[in-house]
Amino acid sequence: MKKKSISKRIIKGFMVLILTIIALVLVINIPVFTLNNNISNTDYSNWMSETLDGDELIKDIAMLGAHDAFSNKITIASPLDPYETNSIMQGATGLLVKGFIVRQSRTQMSDASTLLKAGVRYLDIRLSYSNDTWYTKHNYLSEEFLPILDEIKTFVEENPGEFLILDFQHISGIDYSSATDYQVFYDMLSDSGILDYAMNINDLETLTYGTLTNNKTEGKVIITTKFESSTGLILPYQDTIRSEWADSDDFEYIYQFLETEGSAIQSANINDRFRVMQGVSTMQMTGDGIVNSLKTWSLINRAKDFNVYLIRQPNFTDLLVEMPIIMVDYANSNTNNFNEDIMQIIMDFNENS
Repeated sequence: MKKKSISKRIIKGFMVLILTIIALVLVINIPVFTLNNNISNTDYSNWMSETLDGDELIKDIAMLGAHDAFSNKITIASPLDPYETNSIMQGATGLLVKGFIVRQSRTQMSDASTLLKAGVRYLDIRLSYSNDTWYTKHNYLSEEFLPILDEIKTFVEENPGEFLILDFQHISGIDYSSATDYQVFYDMLSDSGILDYAMNINDLETLTYGTLTNNKTEGKVIITTKFESSTGLILPYQDTIRSEWADSDDFEYIYQFLETEGSAIQSANINDRFRVMQGVSTMQMTGDGIVNSLKTWSLINRAKDFNVYLIRQPNFTDLLVEMPIIMVDYANSNTNNFNEDIMQIIMDFNENS
C-alpha cells in the first residue's frame, strides 16, 4: 500500500508539473493584445501647413515619429522574417515563445493613414525583400509594403504643405553596397509613384519649409536609406540623420541617455541634419528584462507608460532643441492624453523657436 501511495504521489506531482508547464506556455503565448486602442480623435492632418512659417529650416522642425511604423499587422500567425538570425525565434523554441516575442515586436497599433492623421511625420521603416515582394517587418513579417506607399501618396496629395520623412532604417534581403540591389529598391519606389513627391535636395542644412513645399502648395516626402548608392531623390542616411539608441528598458536610464546625447550634439555642433530623439523602451534579453516584459505584457503597454513619462520630464522641451524629431512606439496613443499633449508641445515649440 505504501509503494502504491508513493507512486500515486509521484504521478500526481508529475502531472502537476506538466500542467504547470503547459499553463506557462499558454500564458506566454497568448496572442491577443489586451489593450484599449485609445487614440486621439483630433485631426492633425494639416498641422504643418497651419502652424509653420515658410522660412523655418526643415532640419530644425519638431515632429512626431513612429518607431517601426508599419508593424501593426503582426499577429501570432505572422511568419518569421526569412532573414531573422536570432536562434530563440526559430525552430521549436521559436514556436514555444512566439506569442511572447510577437507582443514585443508590434510597436504600433494603427495603419499609415491613421498615424499620419495623428500628426506623425517621421516614419521609421523596416522592410524585408523576399520572393520579389517587399514586406514591412519587425522580427516577423507584417504586411506588403506597396499598399502602404499608396496610403502615403494619397495623404501627401490631399494635404499640401505637409512633408514626411521616410527613413528606411533596415532592409533585409539586400546588400547596401550593391548597385544592382539599389536599382531594385529605386525601381520599386519609382514604379509606386512616391518619387513624384520627392525633391532633389542638394543642401539639407539650408533647405526651408517654404522651399520644400513650394510655399505650402505641395505635399512632399524626404527619403533616406543606407545604400551606398543613395543620391538625388534618395538621401544617404549617414549624411542625413543622427539617431542614437539607448537600448534599455529602464525609463530613468533612457532619459539620462537622451540628455547625454543632446549635450553631445550641442558640443559637436551637429546641426546640419535631422536629429532623432529615440524615445523607445526596448525589451532586454536578460533575466530581469524578460521578467519586466512579462509584467508589462507587451511592448505597446510599456510604450503607453514611457511615452507619458518622457514628455512630462521638466526639461523635455530642452531636448527638442538638439533632437527635434521625437520617435516613439505607439505614436498615436492617447493614454493620459499623450498624442494630444505631444502634438501641442511640438506646435508650440516650432512657433517659439
